[in-house]
Amino acid sequence: MSILKALLVCCAALVVGCATTEKYEAKLASWVGSPEGDLIRSWGPPQQVYDTGSGTKYLTYSSSRQVYIPGTAPTYTTNYNPYTYSATTTSSGGSPAQTFDKACQTNFEVSNGTISSWSWKGNDCKSQ
Repeated sequence: MSILKALLVCCAALVVGCATTEKYEAKLASWVGSPEGDLIRSWGPPQQVYDTGSGTKYLTYSSSRQVYIPGTAPTYTTNYNPYTYSATTTSSGGSPAQTFDKACQTNFEVSNGTISSWSWKGNDCKSQ
């Protein structure tokens, strides 16, 4: 079972390792100069829209998720003392299970129907 678990962790690391914030920023930058409608057709409706009333809008896309990492069991070592006929068992290593919150918020500025800039914040703004 531990070999399977190690294989799964390695595969997950390879997939996640390919996704970077630099690639996400390149993806966002490719939208500058594009019509607002093209972005909405590709990304879907934004979660929030703020219209300044002067030809500028801000479109906000948000995502969030929780990532669960299972814990690992400790290693047990038993030492036997032949002089006292006693045994002592100690544990070492292991880790508790953990849950992490991941989120990404991406904002596009739209001027006169055309995407003019973008920004993002969060710990899950990555692209492959």
